[in-house]
Amino acid sequence: MIKFAYIKNDTLFFVLNHPAGKQEFDNNIQSIKSALNFARPQECSETVIDDIKAFVTHTPNKKLQTIEKKELRYKERSSGDFSVNIQNSKLNSLVKSIREIIKAKKS
Repeated sequence: MIKFAYIKNDTLFFVLNHPAGKQEFDNNIQSIKSALNFARPQECSETVIDDIKAFVTHTPNKKLQTIEKKELRYKERSSGDFSVNIQNSKLNSLVKSIREIIKAKKS
C-alpha cells in the first residue's frame, strides 16, 4: 500500500494509497523508528531523520498502456435511411454528412 517515500525537513514521509494502510502504518510507526535507528540504510547514513509521518494520497495511478492502437472495424448496421429534423443548422449539416458517409460505405 506504500506508493513512495521521501525525506523533507528531517522527516521521513510515506505516501500510502489506502486509509487502512495508513492506520496499520500508524500502529507500527514506533517499530519503524526503532528499526531505522538500529539498522540505517547506507544511502541514508548522513541523513538525520527526526520524525516519520504518513498520509494517504487519492491521485489515481498512471498505468502504462502497452495495447497497440488498432482501428476498430465492424459491419455498419445502419443503411443511412433516416430523417434529420434538427433545428440547429451546424448540427443538422453534421448529421447529414454522417448520413452520407454511412450511405457511401453501405453501397
